[in-house]
Amino acid sequence: MKIPISKQSTYPLEYHFRGARSAMKPLVESILAELEAELPDFELKVGKAYIGLLHKLVFAALHVQAKKVIVEFTSRKEVSSQRIVKSKQFQKSRWAYYVEVTTPASFDAQLLRWVKGSYE
Repeated sequence: MKIPISKQSTYPLEYHFRGARSAMKPLVESILAELEAELPDFELKVGKAYIGLLHKLVFAALHVQAKKVIVEFTSRKEVSSQRIVKSKQFQKSRWAYYVEVTTPASFDAQLLRWVKGSYE
């Protein structure tokens, strides 16, 4: 993985893989490798609660838990899917959506399309 870590980061990337969360490191690496292959230019902005994907602004985030990774992405339009476990409208026409990922296969073409849309 050759994604640079932003100077805006406040925590090291390894912080998110401590204790029981260490089992999620291969899944996060798989997600990031797929995004790196699909998106031309972004950095990781590592904070205490998330691993942000930064391209001008944070366009998506990974929330590492012990048995899953929550992928957060934003959209300028409403998205409806049973896969979305939570959504928040934070501006007049901006929403944040949260999708649980437990295996590399669950980061599929649909979720990749949503994240790519957030990147744009």
